[in-house]
Amino acid sequence: MMHPRARAPQRGAVLFVGLIMLILITLLAVSAIRLANTNLLVVGNEQFQKEAEDAANYHLDVALNSNEFTARNVSRDVQLPAFDGAAVTPETSYKVTVPPPTCKRYRYIKQGELIAKRTVIIDGEEKEEQYVPPDNVACFGGKPTDILIIDPTTNISGNSLCATSLWEMTANVDLPGTGAKAQVIQGVEMRIDYAEAKDACE
Repeated sequence: MMHPRARAPQRGAVLFVGLIMLILITLLAVSAIRLANTNLLVVGNEQFQKEAEDAANYHLDVALNSNEFTARNVSRDVQLPAFDGAAVTPETSYKVTVPPPTCKRYRYIKQGELIAKRTVIIDGEEKEEQYVPPDNVACFGGKPTDILIIDPTTNISGNSLCATSLWEMTANVDLPGTGAKAQVIQGVEMRIDYAEAKDACE
């Protein structure tokens, strides 16, 4: 006569392993969510940085190409993206500030640096002639329409009426309500009147 074996008492090992696996899966899911949120923040910051730099460069160009370059000060709310066909949202309402440029250094331009040479035919003979190009005539006190021919015996080692100057321009961009900020600094070399350079740079 056969007797059935008595079953061993269950100790809950399967339940314990299942709980461990559930905890591991939960931790993996939480880590994935956190990683996704971090990536989203990184992408958002990169987008702000790119749009802010575009805004700063645009307003630096506006200031640089203005007639009042050395006294330019732009401070206003700018709706960005400020380009044709772009949508404007409250999230892209950046404030752009361009303070007056700062002159870092300057030097007088020598007369000899502004003179060019060309070959002309005089009495059937080719000769080399020194002259002042129209763009440089103002540095000699003349008008753009004047034609200045330099006599070979003229001393051209002195200073002209122009100076070359190096300016530092800054554009500050911030997104109100978020604390996000960006700054673009650009150096610009310009030829200006020596008196203006002396007043602005000293």
